[in-house]
Amino acid sequence: MTATQELFAHAVRLPSEERRFLAEIIWQTVDADLPAQWENEATLGAEIERRFEEFKAGRERGLSHDDVFSAARSLAA
Repeated sequence: MTATQELFAHAVRLPSEERRFLAEIIWQTVDADLPAQWENEATLGAEIERRFEEFKAGRERGLSHDDVFSAARSLAA
């Protein structure tokens, strides 16, 4: 089992308030790593629009709710 899988297995057993807090502090570290150009709302909006157009045109498939949670469960296994 990888360290990530082990951490996830422990985290999912935490009470919901502690999981929410953990998610928030993890997200802060992810947010800090986002490219600097995404700090500009117009640039971020343009990227969101570009990705949505790719999706609508069939060039991007996206992930379903089930796909996302299946991947999360496999990490925990």
